[in-house]
Amino acid sequence: MSARLGIVAAALLAPASFFLGASTPEIAKGPGFDTIREKDLEAHIEFLASPGMEGRDTPSEGQARAAAYLAERFASWGLGFAPDSLEVMGDFGDDGPEHDATQGSFLRPFHYEANAPDPDGCSLKLLGAKEPAEFLYGRDFVPVHRASGSASGDLVFGGFGIVDPGEHYDDYKGMRLNGKVVLFFEGEPRHKKKFGGEEVTPAASLWDKLNTLNREDAAGALVVRRAPEGAEEDEENGLDYRYSYASFLDAKGGTGPRQPSKSLPTLEISMECASRLLGEDARELAQRMDKKAKPVEVDTKGLAVDLASFTSRREIRHDNVVGVLPGSDPVLAKEYVLLGAHYDHIGVGPGGRVGCGADDNASGVAALLEVAEAMAEAPPRRSVIFACFAGEEDGLLGARYLSERLPVPQEQIVCMINLDMIGRGNAKETSVLGVDRNPALAKVLDRARKLEKTGLRKVIEARNQDIWERSDHFVFHEIGLPVLFFFEGLPITDNKDYHTWRDTIDKVDLDKVTHTARVVFNTVWILANDDDRPPAPRD
Repeated sequence: MSARLGIVAAALLAPASFFLGASTPEIAKGPGFDTIREKDLEAHIEFLASPGMEGRDTPSEGQARAAAYLAERFASWGLGFAPDSLEVMGDFGDDGPEHDATQGSFLRPFHYEANAPDPDGCSLKLLGAKEPAEFLYGRDFVPVHRASGSASGDLVFGGFGIVDPGEHYDDYKGMRLNGKVVLFFEGEPRHKKKFGGEEVTPAASLWDKLNTLNREDAAGALVVRRAPEGAEEDEENGLDYRYSYASFLDAKGGTGPRQPSKSLPTLEISMECASRLLGEDARELAQRMDKKAKPVEVDTKGLAVDLASFTSRREIRHDNVVGVLPGSDPVLAKEYVLLGAHYDHIGVGPGGRVGCGADDNASGVAALLEVAEAMAEAPPRRSVIFACFAGEEDGLLGARYLSERLPVPQEQIVCMINLDMIGRGNAKETSVLGVDRNPALAKVLDRARKLEKTGLRKVIEARNQDIWERSDHFVFHEIGLPVLFFFEGLPITDNKDYHTWRDTIDKVDLDKVTHTARVVFNTVWILANDDDRPPAPRD
């Protein structure tokens, strides 16, 4: 869930009791209901929120892998492409391998401006060695955003680049850094007791390290990217450029050092690149420092590097992932229920810690996937659009794009349902926002809870203006669609792991995700089968 609009408390409403349409007979349980299983939800969350996905930032390689996973699931259940998929892909001139240019794609791209690398303006060369080397952009190195420029100088090894008197630790003790290019590891030693143990300290921040090098008049910096903690080595992402860095709240409510307003030229480099530069195994060197949490020396005498880092603002492609299940009724199939959830999260912090985003929002995406698979068992009368949004954490970007270019005429969309953070709090309850804007939906929720045993005792119809505006449903409400927003509970401040690196799968209540997914299935099933449809929302 996006944090940009602030955090507030909630006021709760008692459920309403009137019918959506008295003429509609009660609907039988959906045939696919029993396919919604906890083990399948867990598997989806484990994949999407694994450390190797590096927080699914918009955009990133981890997010691209997540998008491919979603598209593969949609295809395996026989979902179709959005009706305008070919047109949308054609606008991008994109006939790449991720879709059939004659049919369409589950990927629904859009552009948004960001600070992006210029590969032609970036370079890295090793000088002075017996075998001088020139390295490749994207494999060996990428720039750090807003750390542009060029530099040449003697190469020195700076350990983790940390000077921390409180820990009696100084990677630069006795060294002169003036005019040097300093190579150091991302983060801090992964030691059980030093540097805060489980938590990372401000000293791990890349920005703190670059501030130190600025004060010492270093010429440039090379930051060695490490596989995230908990990631298998073969799960490590390729060396993709990080468009942004996550800001995690610490125990005191702060977010640590900020990026220097004027930064020296900096590249991030791979472990393999670091090994070639240093002449020894960089991975083993980092592990040795993890174990002892003490600085070590590496002889780099006679070695020098030449580097260039350049980024600029330009339009960058992002991808929503959209699949459509055609309805079974020849007439009502031309109407649609839209079920959405954002699949992005906040990425990696400047201290190297990954925001896995298990609750926010792998939980909602997993539920959407299970509902899609269940619906595909026996489609309802109306069609269903399943939309996984990118860029929610950056201001509802993907949802806003889809709301501005709907895949079908707006009047054909019956309701939009949004799933965002459904895995924490009381496993027997879930909160739903939107009923106060559309009271006719209260009976739908009541029927959904009773249609089949879901495991939920209470569906709380909540009212909260600020939280209401902070997730993807809001942009669809703005254009006049009825919406429901399923959320784990209010106030959001009860979730102490929200937008921290601690949002991991072990903190997610899989029972609650399962119960919520089942009541969402019932809700979609009712909306997609009723003769009547809810009216437009009130302001």
